[in-house]
This record gives sequence, C-alpha cells and structure tokens, in this order.
Amino acid sequence: MVAVIFVVAIALIYWPGPHDAEEAVEFNIPKGQSLGSTARLLAEEDLIHSRLVFVAYALLAGQEKKFKAGDYLIPPSASTRDLVFIFSRGLSQSDDIVVTIPEGTNLADAGAILERAGVIKEGDLLGPSILDKEGFLFPDTYRFKKELKERGGDVAEVVRTMENNFNLKTQELFVGFGRDKIERTLIVASILEKEVRKEEDMRLVAGIIEKRLSVGMALQLDATVAYGVCYPKFLLGQYCNVSLANIVDNLRANSVYNTYSRTGLPAGPISSPGLQAIKAALNPQSSDFLFYLNARDGTTVFSRTGVEHEEARRKYILQ
Repeated sequence: MVAVIFVVAIALIYWPGPHDAEEAVEFNIPKGQSLGSTARLLAEEDLIHSRLVFVAYALLAGQEKKFKAGDYLIPPSASTRDLVFIFSRGLSQSDDIVVTIPEGTNLADAGAILERAGVIKEGDLLGPSILDKEGFLFPDTYRFKKELKERGGDVAEVVRTMENNFNLKTQELFVGFGRDKIERTLIVASILEKEVRKEEDMRLVAGIIEKRLSVGMALQLDATVAYGVCYPKFLLGQYCNVSLANIVDNLRANSVYNTYSRTGLPAGPISSPGLQAIKAALNPQSSDFLFYLNARDGTTVFSRTGVEHEEARRKYILQ
C-alpha cells in the first residue's frame, strides 16, 4: 500500500494540472503568503491535483521558503514540479501591462481598452485602414512590455501581436480555407458572440442563420443593425458605443450591415469572436427552428414559426 501511495504521489508531481483552460491562467502570490495558503489557492483554482502533494514536494525540494511574490502566468500543462520551479525562481511578469480583450468586443471597444492601458493612442483601431481587421484580432489576455507604454504606444506592434495570436489559435480550424471562407466564418461567429451566450445555443443559431440564408430570408439581427449605426463613425475615426445604438429607428437604414433591409450576411464581422463561437459557426446544428429571441433572463428561446415567435415575444419580452 505504501508503495502504491508513493507511486501515485510521484505521478501527481509530474502530472499536468487538472484545469482544462486552453490559455495560461493568471495567479498572484502576495508578499508574505505561506506555502499552505499558496497550495490552497492553487487547489481552489484547479491548478494542482493535491494540496498535500504540492506542499510535500516543495518541502522535499527545499524550495518552501524561496517562493517569490508576484503575478504569474501559469501554462495550461504546468505540473506541481513546474509550479514549484516557477515560484521559487520568481518567474513572474509583474512589470508587464496586462490587457484583456473580451470575446465579442469590436475594434472600437478593443481600442478603448488598449488606449486606457496606454499601449495605443485614441482612435488607433478606427478608420478605413484598420476596420478590415475587424474579427481578425483575437480576443484574449495580452501582456505588453511596460516600455511600450513609456514610448507612447505602438499600434503596429499591438496589431501584429493580436493577429499572430489569431493565426496561432485558428490555424487548425481554418486548414485549407481561403480568405473569403475565413471571413464568412468570422462574420457568423461574430454575430453569435453578440446574439447568444451558451455554446449549444450558438450552434442552433448558426443553423438558423444558414437555413435563412439558404431560402433567401432576411436574417433580421439586431446586433448587425447596431454595428451599422456606428460604422460611419468608425470610418471617420470616431468612437461609437454599439450597445447604445438606436436599433428601432434604424431597422430600414441603408447600411451594408443592416440584415433587416437586406438579405444575406452583413458586409463583415461585427466583433472579435472567440474559439467557441468560431467552432459553432463551423458546425451549425440543423433543427426545425427558424426564429429565436433572448428572454430577459438571458436564455435563448427558439421557435419554429412566426406565430410561435410572436407568442414567445409576448411571453418573454413584452410582459
């Protein structure tokens, strides 16, 4: 039995952490925090398999008093051995500027986030020369060297970093795809990010979009209308908040993003989609549904006919 426990403990030291995130995870060790508290927090964030094994290994390795305070990026495959090595050598990145671009963020809002962080200037992600990158700058958590802020920002470096990340994260999904097919996928995925929350609902809505396109039916998506309201301002380099756009008064506006007045997809992506939405766009789920709406509690309600859809509107939105 002792031998079995020993073998299991050794395995847990070298076994990659249990968290299933595809990205590195941020973890902070405050100054003066004990080894036990660090182990507890790692376990709570699902970054280690066993608090006991983590503490025991740090003690046996003689590293328990060498952990350095700081902000760390924990790789997805980091084992207990890896973490003890990282913490004891203080391989933190506390001097970096950390910027998170949420999934479903458009270029205007991404630019505002990056501007507040000081890594670009106002309006750098707006204007005709940059708007064709809508959807191609991957939403993620980025770390930029503090020197970038000190020299007044660098939009070229930021865009290059986000584009490279996009290419890295999507290369397996887009094998053999040309630019047109990639852009079409991103258009649908960007809509899913703005219209739906859950992954299973995204696939169903992707199926509805494809069904409507196949029969020449207008998509009638509010999110595209809102983006179309702001798009002229984006072209002029002016910020516009799409969440405040007047959709009702612009349902018949002559915009290449208006999916009420035009059939087909909008002219381009309306946000930066994440992997979940991209995968849903690539794998639409067939169903009998032709309509959907988002209830006040955030759930998505699907309907087969216009009559059912109107009943759902009265029940979940108008009441």
